[in-house]
Amino acid sequence: MSGENKVDSTEKEKRVYQISLMLRRKSHPFIIEFMKQNWGLEKAQAYRYIALARKEWKKYSDHLKSSGMSYFMAQLRDLKDQAYSRKVIIGRGDNKNTVTIADLGLVFEITKEEAKLMGIYPATKIELENKIIVKKPKENNGDN
Repeated sequence: MSGENKVDSTEKEKRVYQISLMLRRKSHPFIIEFMKQNWGLEKAQAYRYIALARKEWKKYSDHLKSSGMSYFMAQLRDLKDQAYSRKVIIGRGDNKNTVTIADLGLVFEITKEEAKLMGIYPATKIELENKIIVKKPKENNGDN
């Protein structure tokens, strides 16, 4: 890199991605200082990177909205697969063994969340004067 801080498009994309991750948890002054120290950027350049990172987040958010429920279902299924294949170390010293033990409690909770997303599991239960009212997230084409 030259003194002008010119970078190729791949490096710029990496930087924008790194800044976009930081935007969720760090303040702008922290991010700007990070860019100054690590990449030698001036404040104006740092703000341009922040603006680019925000645009990337907007694209990502718009993609999630257009993907709808299928994206979130895929995420839940990935988590469920991980819960089914949880590794646990059993034993001590030389007798250690790694075994796969499903976290069935987590699998059950994920399954309930999937059902809620599909509208087939009540989102909340309310008890009023010994009557239970079940509220679903949305009605299915006017059916009760």
